[in-house]
Amino acid sequence: FPVTIQTQEAVEYALSIEGCDGIEIDVQLSADGELWLFHNTNLELETNTSGCVPNLNFSDLSQTHYTTIGKEKLVRLRDLDTSYFKGKKILLDIRHYNECSNSFVNQNQIIQHLQTIGYSQPSSFEVSCILGNADWINDFKSAGFSVLYSIYSLTEFNAYSLSFPTLDGFVVKNSDFSQADITEIKANNKKVYIFEIRSPKGIRSALRKYPTGVLTDDLRATLIEQY
Repeated sequence: FPVTIQTQEAVEYALSIEGCDGIEIDVQLSADGELWLFHNTNLELETNTSGCVPNLNFSDLSQTHYTTIGKEKLVRLRDLDTSYFKGKKILLDIRHYNECSNSFVNQNQIIQHLQTIGYSQPSSFEVSCILGNADWINDFKSAGFSVLYSIYSLTEFNAYSLSFPTLDGFVVKNSDFSQADITEIKANNKKVYIFEIRSPKGIRSALRKYPTGVLTDDLRATLIEQY
């Protein structure tokens, strides 16, 4: 899986590469209840707009573009062309905190929006939600979503597996987990995805741990190492 997909162009490019099983997308809830693709906390770090996505609405965000040569526009999740998703796995990394106002966003509003735009139980592709707030897990599971949780140690794996037995799996940093740790997680019938792999050495290390999947910053290099 390529990680941090933020534009329609990036979606099309990644999923056009043979061997790419899916993508990971960071999404944030806007003030008017829409989910937008954006990775960073503050818009001014990458775009022509300042502030945070949760404090802005469609009129603000529809005029926002990246400060790249292509000046790609910020895109809503609902506007992605899902025909590219057929047969793929889509991991939605859902941001739960508004740094600009130091407050949590509304998880029920996110769930309702995902259901409205057809991401709750799509027929042609798979969706899993990556959460970083344990208080959201039961709500998303009750709504029928596959849920992955971000953890940073095997101790956390054991704790969250006991507290939330219906969790579908975990997302872990490559440097924090050994091959034995990954094997233990999978032995408990949980999926495990490894992220933060950039260098060829890191890619090889992650692949040798045999996770469910890797969230890579270099898709082509990862496919070369895999095959």
